Amino acid sequence: MLGKRVDFTGRTVISPDPNCAIDEVIVPVDMAKTLTYPERVNRYNFEKLKNLILMGSDVHPGANNVYLNPDASGNPEDGEPQTEIRPLHIMNRNWRKKVADELKIGDIVERHLENGDCVLFNRQPSLHRVSIMAHRVRVMPFRTLRFNECVCKPYNADFDGDEMNIHLPQTEEAQADARILMDVKNNLMIPRSGDPLIAAT
Repeated sequence: MLGKRVDFTGRTVISPDPNCAIDEVIVPVDMAKTLTYPERVNRYNFEKLKNLILMGSDVHPGANNVYLNPDASGNPEDGEPQTEIRPLHIMNRNWRKKVADELKIGDIVERHLENGDCVLFNRQPSLHRVSIMAHRVRVMPFRTLRFNECVCKPYNADFDGDEMNIHLPQTEEAQADARILMDVKNNLMIPRSGDPLIAAT
């Protein structure tokens, strides 16, 4: 039974937010600083990831770890390069600047969850397919997960203390699968009858 305790997951009480889009979930800042996505450095995101490293792990948006030479599996005794992990939560600004200056294309930065990321949103018990769907993240203050009340029916959710989970897919392929197959906007109808499942309430 312990298999359900997984990493890259958050759980807290839910509350309604009618200003939220139907495919959005509002995630607390504290949760966003703990959940990370391993983004590989390329020429398009180089400056952005460098700035996130300088911000560190205590400020959102920031980063928690950096993996230098992530694909290397050499032997240090033979002088071959191997993966180096730089945990940013124990570094001051000068050390973080040193790590940012060492950053090169191909390294991996574990950045905080940020606006627009795709997460899986789930309420137990998961009795049918739409008990777990993909939502876009918006990071905001306070302590609850918030979403539009039009999406309550598939989750069988009400706001009397219910808790829900978010799961952050860790690869580009998993994110793409979630966006295409599990997105709220692709699950508006009940497959059996074609009746609307997500509608004004």
